[in-house]
Amino acid sequence: MTLTAPARTERAPGAARDRHKRTQRALGKRNPWYVSAAFMAPVLAVQVTFLFVPLVNTFILSFTDAQTIGGGSFIGLENFQRLASDPLFWSATGRSVLYMAVVVPTITALSVSLALLINTGLRGSGVVRGILFSPLVMPMAIVAMMFEWFYRSDGMINQMLHAVHLVNEPVRFLSDPSIALFSIMVVTIWKSSGLYTLILLAALQNTSKELDEAAELDGAGWLRRTWQITLPQVRGTIVLVGILAAIAAIRVFTEPYIMTGGGPSRTTETIVLYLYRNGIAPGTDAGYASAISLFLFSVVVIISAARWLATRRMDGAR
Repeated sequence: MTLTAPARTERAPGAARDRHKRTQRALGKRNPWYVSAAFMAPVLAVQVTFLFVPLVNTFILSFTDAQTIGGGSFIGLENFQRLASDPLFWSATGRSVLYMAVVVPTITALSVSLALLINTGLRGSGVVRGILFSPLVMPMAIVAMMFEWFYRSDGMINQMLHAVHLVNEPVRFLSDPSIALFSIMVVTIWKSSGLYTLILLAALQNTSKELDEAAELDGAGWLRRTWQITLPQVRGTIVLVGILAAIAAIRVFTEPYIMTGGGPSRTTETIVLYLYRNGIAPGTDAGYASAISLFLFSVVVIISAARWLATRRMDGAR
């Protein structure tokens, strides 16, 4: 007697789709639209109140001569014409661009190097990780005040330089116009590198170990494996870190405001600090400050769009 396996009953092609539709209808009956709306409403309320309404208000004020204490009338494009011919504004913009040009490559290179070092798992990398991430828990205002004390004529840095006989007179880190801005850049780099290293470290830990092991079996050294195998896998994250650092650098405010107040002789006055001086204090020109804000907003949008295009191009290349 021969036993035959029961024939499989093939389901109709549309059976799965019909079952999915029935499931969706059942979920829709149990969770009507207003349930989702109720969960979204608090977030939308915060976004509208603190993002969209101020943005629209800034756009409207940029076409007026309003003061921060109220009043004002429509003046058309006069604020933007004033902006185009304001030498102090363009000087502040140039300093912000210089700030970004120095800080972004330095932070990116330093964060990549530290992330690679920690990811290797060498002895002492855990200690380095703890030291590296400690600045993340400190507010920028506290960090700026701490470095302002370090940079004083009788501060720790000058005392160390004098102890090893590198200088005969105290270095005027914050009062010398030629180095004041670069001294502030050091604070931004020290404070921000930990966060970007953490982002890159998370990306490195998700790279393919099989490719690295195969290259090692083929005789490739650590440097070659890192350059040709590991870094290409985190290229998108490196671009993201660069864009985030660029946006943060172009908007820098706390460091120069606390450490120098924009001095000496406006040599550390960035675009955001210039905006603050023109539109925050009582009686200042809120309309002109709003025009500066729109310019800054446009720069941030352009940088973000560049990041999006770069990410799309890299995804297309893959």
